[in-house]
Amino acid sequence: MMFDYFFKPKAIAVIGASNDPLKLGYEVFKNLKKYKEGRVYPVNVKDEVVQGVKAYKNVKEIPDEVDLAVIVVPKRFVKQTVIDCGEKGVKGIVLITAGFGETGEEGKKEEKELVEIAHQYGMRIIGPNCVGVMNTHNDMNATFIMDAKKGDIAFVSQSGALGAGIVYKTVKEGIGFSKFISIGNMADVDFSELMEYLADDEESKAIALYIEGVKDGRRFMEAAKKVTKKKPVIVLKAGKSESGARAASSHTGSLAGSYRIYEAAFKQTGILVANTIDEMLSMARAFTQPLPKGNRVAIMTNAGGPGVLTADEIDKHGLKLANLEEETMQKLREFLPPMAAVKNPVDMIASARGEEYYKTAKLLLEDENVDMLIAICVVPTFAGMTPTEHAEGVIRAVKEVNNGKPVLALFMAGYVSEPAKELLEKEGIPVYERPEDVGIAAYALWEIARRKMDEVL
Repeated sequence: MMFDYFFKPKAIAVIGASNDPLKLGYEVFKNLKKYKEGRVYPVNVKDEVVQGVKAYKNVKEIPDEVDLAVIVVPKRFVKQTVIDCGEKGVKGIVLITAGFGETGEEGKKEEKELVEIAHQYGMRIIGPNCVGVMNTHNDMNATFIMDAKKGDIAFVSQSGALGAGIVYKTVKEGIGFSKFISIGNMADVDFSELMEYLADDEESKAIALYIEGVKDGRRFMEAAKKVTKKKPVIVLKAGKSESGARAASSHTGSLAGSYRIYEAAFKQTGILVANTIDEMLSMARAFTQPLPKGNRVAIMTNAGGPGVLTADEIDKHGLKLANLEEETMQKLREFLPPMAAVKNPVDMIASARGEEYYKTAKLLLEDENVDMLIAICVVPTFAGMTPTEHAEGVIRAVKEVNNGKPVLALFMAGYVSEPAKELLEKEGIPVYERPEDVGIAAYALWEIARRKMDEVL
């Protein structure tokens, strides 16, 4: 498949690999040493051994075919290094070195020359001015940052530092990526081609993009129209304001342009637009679940407040509370305490244990008026109770009913909820910590489902 040499290479050369912990080449090679699906070779003009591994003075000396070269050398050596890679038969280059198009017109000329050289040899370049790329499903971390958690979201970021910050944030929050791609200045490989590649990537259920600007708007729209028919694409667009657009231009040398133009393009191509980092991640995570057949949501909770706030959020996003069947409410009354509320949202009150979560979730999923379920749990206040039993109850109900209705969870107990969150996420049920996050996730599922229905009609 196109670009497999970036994400599933049989051999990698780290050009600029170092023994100095203060250099980027040290971190890149250290991260890649654990890559087991291919061989990794350090290239260093001075040292014969790098981090305990035999080093080569030039990529051409490596006694093996090299699919991918990660270049972390000073700018003045980059051009010759690219030529060496071409003569070696390298297929893909991740160019981490900065100081090109983002610095002005002269830098853009140098960048263009590098791409021309690469294309002469049939090579493609990601970067320059980037953090690198990761594939968590084969433990390939060709960056100088920490490993992302393994997951289902492909994340492409035009900003390396912001992308890195989001990786660190998601590791802390237990959110996983399938691929992480920092594309920097997009001198060669751009959003369009990466979207097309990721559309056919079985390890990625959704594609999230942080965009400052695109260089070929028509090409981007053509790709997005095709890709959004296969899987969801969520965009966080920076540079909406005049000040932000200027900052974007000086950051990656991109033309941010009018946000209204981008907004119209996103709408036409079926892209979901996020307003914040948390919205982007919340929407992308939802697609481990099937799409709903309608916009009627049932909410179950062990506390009234979160249920009300979540009801506000789904209403704000064009979904509505399901009107439960009378039979459903009657069956709920049979086992819930008299003070429980059996109308939607179903407030099981604080005494609800795992068994009540199981029975309630089962009834709500079986109700013909319900298209989607949101299961909420706040900190259990009764002795000996933990959110784990509530998670187990929801999972049991989903497995028994098994009717393809999406289920989202809102567990608001901080670190106390971590074991419950792990259980749910293992079953593909995304867990959120704030009503606004689960609300935007429900919206994303319904919006994509609605668009697919419109396409059929």
